Amino acid sequence: MAKLPDGVFNLLNDRSSSKILGTKSAKGDVHLINVGGAGTIDPETIFVGEVFMKATSENLEHSKKDRSHASILVSKGPESYEVRCSVKDHVTAGPMFEKMKETFKAMKVDLKGVWLLKAEEVYNESPTWDSGRKIV
Repeated sequence: MAKLPDGVFNLLNDRSSSKILGTKSAKGDVHLINVGGAGTIDPETIFVGEVFMKATSENLEHSKKDRSHASILVSKGPESYEVRCSVKDHVTAGPMFEKMKETFKAMKVDLKGVWLLKAEEVYNESPTWDSGRKIV
């Protein structure tokens, strides 16, 4: 488990940043989606709202079972980071889910669940000489 650096934490919570979630199927195929409803709960936990995520949810469930990682690429302008994550939980009820469901409802989106991911490693993916360097 890794603590997200402040800059990565803030970028993940910036609604104007781009967030791409990468997962792996049971057959090993890579699947990528753009996620608008994602952010952090604390410096170690990332949430991803489940709206239209059939293949992604299947892949995250598989990753939870076999302990493989998912990745989130978060970017804004030239700043870009990859966060490799383990799958912690899939929440479909309770106070945290209800609070998030209201937030998504205000955006006219029906939230089906919330995936909780634990940050394990962070890489700088900005177009600089440090690109690809593990920072946490």
